[in-house]
Amino acid sequence: MGFIDRIKNISRANKTAKMEKESTEITVFNMRVGDIVSIEEVDYEVKGILKFNDHGWRWTEYKLKDSRKNYWLSVEEDDGVEICFYKEVVAIITDAPRVYEYKGVTYYMQEGSDAKVEYVEGKVNAVKGEEVDYYEYCDEDGENLLSLEIWNGEVEMAVGREIEDYNVVIYPRS
Repeated sequence: MGFIDRIKNISRANKTAKMEKESTEITVFNMRVGDIVSIEEVDYEVKGILKFNDHGWRWTEYKLKDSRKNYWLSVEEDDGVEICFYKEVVAIITDAPRVYEYKGVTYYMQEGSDAKVEYVEGKVNAVKGEEVDYYEYCDEDGENLLSLEIWNGEVEMAVGREIEDYNVVIYPRS
């Protein structure tokens, strides 16, 4: 093997190593069940993963748990990465109104559609292929968010807010 061939092989090996490192780096788009995610310095364990498809528009929701409650981290790529953090609350409605007041905050529907579950992992109450009607709300300032999901007539509701990606640190499972 000549000198030039050695240089080419070293270059190929370095490129391959770099690609492998990038593909194994854990991000908000590829977290796994068992990973720990710290959001604004509070730790949660990833208990489940759902990936949705709304007629070609895709996003991922991670079911998180601390010592007491369940939360959801919704991640999508729009004109940038959009990360929303939600806390599950008891739904006391059966449909999706255009305007809804919850605990003194008035929410306005921003979008609503149906989506299909493309991927399921962990402890979530959904199966691949299942359909859900979803509705996204925000308050007048856009700071408070409300999410309604209707699964076969059963309503799930969560309230939350958008968070910045620099406030999310992921600790991969060992």
